[in-house]
Amino acid sequence: MKKLIALMIALGFAGVTQAATITGTVEVDITENSSNDYISTESIKLGIAGDQGVAFGSIKVETNSSDQFVLDEYSLGVNLSETTSVSYGEQSDIFIGGGLETVGANTIANPSDAGESIILNVNNLSLRGKFTDTDTDISDFDTIQAKYTTTVNKLSVGASVDHTISNDNNVFAGSVGFDINESASLSTVVTHDETLANEVAYESIVSIGSLSAYVDGDEADWSKNVGAGYKSTWKDLGYYVEANYNLDTEEMTPAMGVSVAF
Repeated sequence: MKKLIALMIALGFAGVTQAATITGTVEVDITENSSNDYISTESIKLGIAGDQGVAFGSIKVETNSSDQFVLDEYSLGVNLSETTSVSYGEQSDIFIGGGLETVGANTIANPSDAGESIILNVNNLSLRGKFTDTDTDISDFDTIQAKYTTTVNKLSVGASVDHTISNDNNVFAGSVGFDINESASLSTVVTHDETLANEVAYESIVSIGSLSAYVDGDEADWSKNVGAGYKSTWKDLGYYVEANYNLDTEEMTPAMGVSVAF
């Protein structure tokens, strides 16, 4: 809570003392948990960018199981040039992922990398070092991630790696995307994680306008799940509706959400 208050004061002070741009989103997501109960998660995201295009920051709070707002993510950063930036905070990892808004990304590797980190972006290359514990030693890193993406005409490709320093384990991911036309695209993510029973997995998504559908699987079963979702806006209200269907268990997992930006 002290960290949350300090960040709110810092972002608020920056917005008052500078002609900064402040943006925000209020979101409500409804999902089905393992007990087949529907639960809602409310979140508030705030972003701030300095008027000179140098400093930026963000903060995200969301409700926990006790309906209390807790700090989920934050970042403070500096744009060193038009193509280079560095940021510090409790920020999302840079490993290539998949899925829709909520469902999907069932089989592809997703290394758990939550924690305070520093991220360096240089052109198409991103590097992230996650600290083991900033309260004890800010020079000690737990994991290192790297990602490179590029686009050639209508084709976009990417590659990323997650390296755990303690056990020297590497998780790899590659992605390929293709714009069929102005409103349709096809993308595939393939991952390899030697710590999993089925080391190779994939997910393919096709999007046509606001509608997306996917299929995923791994080397033991190349068609484990299918899913679809619809995401759109109505005036200043954003919304999505989607569901995952497990082909083995024949279970359906729905999800939906709404958001308002300000």
